[in-house]
Amino acid sequence: MRRYTFRLRDDDTGVEDDTGVSLLDDDVAYRYACDVVHELMQHREQHTRSWQLEVFEGGEKIFEIPFARLDPTLDHLSGPLRGLVEHNAQRVRSLKDTWCATRVTVQEARSLMARSRGKPYLAVVRGRKIIRDDP
Repeated sequence: MRRYTFRLRDDDTGVEDDTGVSLLDDDVAYRYACDVVHELMQHREQHTRSWQLEVFEGGEKIFEIPFARLDPTLDHLSGPLRGLVEHNAQRVRSLKDTWCATRVTVQEARSLMARSRGKPYLAVVRGRKIIRDDP
C-alpha cells in the first residue's frame, strides 16, 4: 500500500492533507480523488468549478483533478462548449492562485515591517506562519 496525500486549491489558500490515505495504486487513488471532488462540489458546482484537487505520493504530485472536468451540471453541453467552460475555469483558477499569492506576500511584508519596528505583527493565519523561515 502506498500513502497518498491531497491538496485542495480552493478560493483561498487551500487545504493540505498532512496525514494522507493508504491506497493500492494510482488508479485507486484517482477514483478516490474523484469521489472526494464529487462530494466537495455537490450542490455547489458553479461555486466550486474553478477548484482543483492535487494528489501526491511521496511528496511528488501524481495528478490533479480540475473540478470542472467532473462537473455533472455541464454534461448537457456540447464537447467544444464544455471545453471552453473548463478552460475558463482553469483561467479563473490561475487568477485566484495569483491573487492568493499576492495577498500572502503583502501579509508577510506588513509583518516583517512591523517586526523590524518592534511593533505587534500578524504571525499566523489559519495555522500557517506569515513570515517564511530562512532557507
